[in-house]
Amino acid sequence: MNKNTLRGFAVSGLLVMGLTACGGAGSSTDAGTAPASETPTPAPTAAKQYTSAELTDLVKQIKPADGTELTVTTIDDLAAQASPLKELMGSMNIEPAECKDLAMSGASQPIEGATGATGAKVDAATGSVSSVALVSGVPAEALQKNLKGSESQITTCSSMKMTMGDTALSMKTEKLDGVGSVPGTVGLKTTMTLPDGQAQSTVMAFAVKGGVMISATASGQNAGTDAAAAAGTLMDQAAALVK
Repeated sequence: MNKNTLRGFAVSGLLVMGLTACGGAGSSTDAGTAPASETPTPAPTAAKQYTSAELTDLVKQIKPADGTELTVTTIDDLAAQASPLKELMGSMNIEPAECKDLAMSGASQPIEGATGATGAKVDAATGSVSSVALVSGVPAEALQKNLKGSESQITTCSSMKMTMGDTALSMKTEKLDGVGSVPGTVGLKTTMTLPDGQAQSTVMAFAVKGGVMISATASGQNAGTDAAAAAGTLMDQAAALVK
């Protein structure tokens, strides 16, 4: 397994785990019955359901800090990549085991009725990658519930070990505040130590606006403040476009 494969797994695996957080579309919350003397709270207005084409148009308007274009992909094209990614993860031994279960679940279970699009930029010179994804069509209650749940996943998978054949690497994840300015954003930083001792870091942030799950990532060798700023730039632009 070469460095590029490891780096690709780092980014793709984190994206899958992120989508797992919104994979609870079938989840429900128990609604309490209001006493007869209380005025019932009006039901919230349903969020706009964006089509994949509409989300693609939004992503095309988002620019990295250097003003270049993102390579845009729809959720249907991403679905075609699920099987190879699932096979790759299936061939790896991941500890703690529940972290692998989370990732495998995200790779194998599509979100029924969801639409989405992603945009990514790869800097071949530095090996850095930045991306933004918009997903619509998941019930707002499930989005909020699982967004909060992702924080506990950060704790559960704060320290991971992955082994494939004779190749072993470690990955540490920590919560990261201040990625962008969207209220309620959950941020994290994951640092993967490659077999040769080099560190590959990824900053990822999740937020919900108008019923749309927004995720933004930035990665590179020892990515830190710069990666957080890059992800925050993408996150803030995406949120401004969602009405």
